[in-house]
Amino acid sequence: MRKLAFAILLTAVWTTMLCPAPVPSHSNPIRVLLLDGESGGPYHNWQLTSRVLKKELEDTGLFEVTVATAPSFGEDFANFKPDFGSYQAIVFNCDAPDWPLDLRQHLEQFVKNGGGLVIVHAADNAFPGWLAFNQMTGVGGWRGRSEKSGPLWYFNDGKLVSDNSPGPAGSHGVRLPYQVTTRTPDHPIMKGLPRVWMHGADELYATLRGPGENMTVLATAHSDPDNKGTGRDEPSLIVVSYGKGRVFHTTMGHDVAALSCVGFITTFQRGTEWAATGRVTQKITANFPGADSVSLRVDIAEMAPAFLYGPPAVNTFDSLADSALLAMRKRAEQLGIGGVAVVAYFEGDRIQSWTSKMAIVGRMKDEPSQSDKGANLLGIAYAKAAEMADTLKDSGSQVRPPMTGEFGWNGGVIVHGRNGYLIAAFSGGKSEDDVKVSRSGIAQLQSGL
Repeated sequence: MRKLAFAILLTAVWTTMLCPAPVPSHSNPIRVLLLDGESGGPYHNWQLTSRVLKKELEDTGLFEVTVATAPSFGEDFANFKPDFGSYQAIVFNCDAPDWPLDLRQHLEQFVKNGGGLVIVHAADNAFPGWLAFNQMTGVGGWRGRSEKSGPLWYFNDGKLVSDNSPGPAGSHGVRLPYQVTTRTPDHPIMKGLPRVWMHGADELYATLRGPGENMTVLATAHSDPDNKGTGRDEPSLIVVSYGKGRVFHTTMGHDVAALSCVGFITTFQRGTEWAATGRVTQKITANFPGADSVSLRVDIAEMAPAFLYGPPAVNTFDSLADSALLAMRKRAEQLGIGGVAVVAYFEGDRIQSWTSKMAIVGRMKDEPSQSDKGANLLGIAYAKAAEMADTLKDSGSQVRPPMTGEFGWNGGVIVHGRNGYLIAAFSGGKSEDDVKVSRSGIAQLQSGL
């Protein structure tokens, strides 16, 4: 099982610094139809993500985007007759179980005759029984797909593997940042991009199945077993040739937070231009993420209602806490230890309340024996955090004797962030190793709090 150790630096700079001035509109802009209208569940807010995708394309000055909303499955399609031929590319942000035959044939002919198609995230879940659509996407997931839909596709030892093992298609863990590895650096979409870069918190699609015909994998992402992953390098960016048409398929883009990643934005913009024209004229922005840093466009992130109206401290902490606990897990594994990791945050100069998260790394306790009464590592980790919340010093600092419920042990780290205190505590190894693990968590929290 491959383990990646990385630190996530959240680059949250205001839009004027992140987003270059739009390219002047061409006299003949690239005509794009953004097609939406359905999702497999409420977890994909296509109404909101379509607005974001439209803005990201129009920000380049290259595209003229029209949005068409299809009826939901089972509704009347009689008046839904989009003229695909009026556009150079279709961006698909729709996850429907089926379409009427004439509409399916219309899309097939559009792509087969040279039209561009862009598949975004859950759009690859759509139409499990439509053979041509699955040939166009290369791979897909969910909606009853199985080995009958085609083999699994993933990278192993740097090569694309076709795996006929039986089982359902489609899986992902919780939404966390992850590294993307370029596999086809000479493709126009990928030219100039780093070999490895960090994508913002998103669902990492895995166990995707499909025909895989005329398919080239541009980039992969490692599906971490610690996050319900496969342990394999899964396709993340794909291109497919279908007749004379070009298809760009990105598995990224679950929500506005994911869509605000500069890595997603850049590959989406370049992929759409390539699907429409066969070439890419857009330059790589200076703020493109590196191998250990996430770069976000705040003006895009602000398009999510939760960003503006939710409680900022809790929302920010929740995302960063997941990254912090993941970093602590990986640091503990590097050091060959297990135990319990805790991160917490409280506003102001004195604790009145806090928000915390915990993760078990291998074990929660050491069982008692005849010579040892054992240890509740969960209790110890929180005792370290409680000591720090009172003293505002690292645990075991000995600024006063330990109180009842405390141990006075090292292993916890506290720092003052922008508006309050950040705490990370680990229990399970030697004191000096616990401190190293805690510092890796603090580094994550400091990037945004």
